[in-house]
Amino acid sequence: MNRLTNQLSTIAALLPCTIALAGDGVLLKAADTTCTQGQVAEIQVRATTVELIGGFAFNVAPGSLLVSNVRYDGPIFSNGWQGWDDAPVIDPYIQAACIFTEDQVAPGDHNLVTVEVEIPANTPAGTIIPVDLTNVMFFNYSGDTPSLDPRNGSVKVFRTSDLSGNGSVGAEDLGLLIASWGPTSPKDLADLDGNNDVNGADLGRMINRWGTEG
Repeated sequence: MNRLTNQLSTIAALLPCTIALAGDGVLLKAADTTCTQGQVAEIQVRATTVELIGGFAFNVAPGSLLVSNVRYDGPIFSNGWQGWDDAPVIDPYIQAACIFTEDQVAPGDHNLVTVEVEIPANTPAGTIIPVDLTNVMFFNYSGDTPSLDPRNGSVKVFRTSDLSGNGSVGAEDLGLLIASWGPTSPKDLADLDGNNDVNGADLGRMINRWGTEG
């Protein structure tokens, strides 16, 4: 048996035989986020529920890209929860559960995990990568049946805001962006979102990335 099988067997033995899916409804949402070409996108997955959560499982697929890592960084993992996955793979299966009833999560809005995806450097600026959630399951210690509502997310890809190539976004890059202001060619590096126009959207992206590597 591998570690995942052992852990799930332990949980199955400790949970009551009436394990069932969670209550009146669970909304599972992958975030809409952005990322620079050649960097790692961090996609947060959250759950909103009106019932207790004792465990969950789902697949997440950011297009055909590899999920390099899953971070179990939601607050629930500070208290009696464990998570497992088969990353790095495409479309990993993510699972987590608590063993004891007192560690179930109360109704509310909860950050669960963060999925890391490496965005290829040759991905065109402006590309929207869909993030699809499938095979969603939630359970708790009651006998209720949920209505599951998975909401897919996305990653929008940008060119680097470090137009000067000096390793940090700053005033020099702002000057280069302003110098390219207006309609431009698809290859203009100042067109951060790839829409053939250097405008306020590109400025907003640069401000968002100010002081970073781009």
